Amino acid sequence: MVRNYLVNNTDEFLKIINKPAFTENFTVSGEKLKTVPRRYDKDHPLAEYLKHKSWDIEYPISDSQFTDAEQFIRTAAEKFKLMKPFNEYLNDALIDFTMPARK
Repeated sequence: MVRNYLVNNTDEFLKIINKPAFTENFTVSGEKLKTVPRRYDKDHPLAEYLKHKSWDIEYPISDSQFTDAEQFIRTAAEKFKLMKPFNEYLNDALIDFTMPARK
């Protein structure tokens, strides 16, 4: 579902991940396949992201940043606000997802 959403909403994804506030703070990571899945164009602008099995963003936090609780909370709140568009994008991609029913 996410790959299809990426293909159909490429510009929106690029707008989110190319914002300076995003690129200065986060790295998009996640487990990846070696190649773009067969159903998708290997030359697609998001080909590297189509290889992903999961789409994570990371923000490094040093041990020293945990020593001042109030500062950590302010920093965490700021970073959560910056990652919100990315999370909303993935949520939109999965809007119709339902967990498989148990048998």
